[in-house]
Parts: sequence; C-alpha cells; structure tokens
Amino acid sequence: MLKHLSSMVAYSHSRLGTYQQCKYKYKLQYIDKVKVDVPDTVETYMGKLVHEALEKLYKDLGFQKVNTKQNLIDFYLMRWEEDWKDTILIAKKEYTQDNYKDMGKKFIGDYYDHYKPFNHLRTIGLETEDRMQLEDGNQYHVRIDRLSCDKEGNYYVCDYKTNNRLKAQGELDEDRQLAMYSLWVKNNFADCKSVKLVWYFLAFDKELVSERSEEQLLELKKSTEDLIAEIEVNVDWPTNVTALCGWCKFKPICPAWKHEYELEEKTPEEFAEDDGVKLVDELAVLEAQKKEATVKVSEIKEKLIVFAKQKEVQAVFGTENKVSVKSYESLEYPKTEEFYSLLKSKGLWDSVTGINGAKMQGVLKKADIDITKLLVKELKYRLSLSKRK
Repeated sequence: MLKHLSSMVAYSHSRLGTYQQCKYKYKLQYIDKVKVDVPDTVETYMGKLVHEALEKLYKDLGFQKVNTKQNLIDFYLMRWEEDWKDTILIAKKEYTQDNYKDMGKKFIGDYYDHYKPFNHLRTIGLETEDRMQLEDGNQYHVRIDRLSCDKEGNYYVCDYKTNNRLKAQGELDEDRQLAMYSLWVKNNFADCKSVKLVWYFLAFDKELVSERSEEQLLELKKSTEDLIAEIEVNVDWPTNVTALCGWCKFKPICPAWKHEYELEEKTPEEFAEDDGVKLVDELAVLEAQKKEATVKVSEIKEKLIVFAKQKEVQAVFGTENKVSVKSYESLEYPKTEEFYSLLKSKGLWDSVTGINGAKMQGVLKKADIDITKLLVKELKYRLSLSKRK
C-alpha cells in the first residue's frame, strides 16, 4: 500500500549508511533533527571545489567552449580564495591550507591530461538530482556527479572521489550508491542498454568500473527496501563505538563520549574530584589486582598439588582453612600434530577451534571419526577450599 504524500520519506545512500553505521546517530540526525555547529573540513572544501572545476569543464563543453588545463586550475584557485574561511578545520596539523590547495590543483591537472579531449562520451547531466519512487511509497534520492552515454545506448554513472583511499574492485562491485542510481537511469532512458558505474579516484589518477546484472539490481532493490522497512519499525537506537566516532559531529552529545567532553571543561582539581573518574580509576586498580591474584592463585594451586603428592595426603590444612586435593582421570583429545592434521584434512579445523569437549565430540561424530581411538587419559586435580571443622 502506497503512503500518503505527506508521510513519504526520501531515503539516500548516506541516510541508509548512517543507520547501518550507528543507529543513535541516525536518530539524532534524521528523527530528532538535532542541529550541531560543525566547521567545514579542508578535505570537504577541497573536494567541493574540485567537483566545481570538473563540472565547469563539461558544462562549457556543452556550449562548445573548450577550457585549457590552466583555465580550470585558475577557476579552482579563484573559487578557493572567494570561499575560504579561517574557520575551516585542518585536522592534520602537519599539513597546511596550501598543501590541500595544491592537492586539488594536481587532481584537476591529472584528470585533464588523462581524458582530454573529452569527446569519447556525450554528457547527459551534471550534478543530476532526482527522486526515484520505491514500491513502499518512499523515495530514493539520486545525485550523480556526471551522467554520460555513448552512441550504442551504454550509460555511465560517474563519481569523482578526492579522498586518499583507493577502494578495491570487490568493494565497488558491492557498492549500493551508484548501483541504485543505475536503476534510476534504466527507468528514465528508454534507449539504455547497459549502465556502467565509474569511479574516478583522483588522488591515484585511476578509473574503476563496475556493472550490475538485472538479477543483482532486483536483489539490491529488495535489500534496500527491506532495510528501509526495518528502519521504519525500529524503536531501539543504541550507540555503536567505532573508529568513525572521531568524525561524528554528534560526538560531544553522544552518551558513549559525553562524559569525556565534560571532563575537558574541568580544571585539574575538578577532574580529580569527578565521581566518574574516581570510580573508573578505582575499578582499574582492582581489576589489575584481580588479574595478579588470578595468576598467583594458579601458582599456589600447582604448589599444593605437588605438596599433596609428596606427602601422600588428600587434604592440606592451614590455620583456619583446609584445601582438599582430589585426583581424577579425564578423557581428553590429544594435543598432537597428528590429530590437528586429521582435523584439517577433514575440513574441521575452523569449526572445532575454541569449542569445548562435548561440542567437539558432536562434530567428530558427524564426520564419522571414531573418537574412542583418539581419546587419551589425563590425570587431573580438583582443589576446593573450605573452613576447618
């Protein structure tokens, strides 16, 4: 059943990605719509202006104006000076504004040299934005850096990347963002025979291409709609602490990090008197003592076993307590290379690593391995501490 127009939601790749990354972040951003003042980063600023320069390249070509490489670089530098603000964040202190500015210049220059004279494809759209209707009544936001086609009806969804991470082909073959856009292309261009997904990794002067079959697109559409359905009934919004937290604009108000930010506002004296700080520090000391005590307990137990054997006794007495030392035979699996090789030859190594004896027995029985010939007897000891009577 289609939703009423007023209740439709426009989902996007970034919106779905936020939910998968951290449900709490999703709640703050898309449900509570919390506004947080966050400065632009220099990486984002540089990437935006590189996109503008490449957009100008293809837009002008549509008017039969061919820019030189220097034309584009001059445009980029002009835009840099026009929009630069001292509030733009440069997180990597070892690099300067000029370093990032020069990176952008190189990206534009390398791209120009690689693809001139830019006439192998026809540009259909630049910074194309639209909404694609989904079967559940919601919409999917489409935003394509550049959409091109050739004379044979092959369309190209092109995406510029200015970050310093080159994705592997396998990762791109699983990418949802451009693949969903290819559904939009197929729905909107009747002559479309195929859709190529093209990523330009400008920092590496590399172009990587992927394509989806009709079956893969149907599966992608279904999995995307299933994810949206999950979001719309979800009522639990837990935090998810990962390395990505460092880039999250909500970090100062997130329950997983808020106390740390509160501490940063305190004086050294206030920090030392904070109840949370004192409790964590006390627990850390106790856990260290517990770990040390556990090691010491194991050492003492070994010595008690040796003592009981030497004295031929089953109980060792202290001032107020005693320890009973009882031996018993246990059937154990051999810790030999021969046994390990057997497990590997049967393809069982990964399935038995780390499991207990009872589960091991079940796995071996299913593999028709006679466990009676494998088990070996081991003499073990059970120690128990009690009060003297």
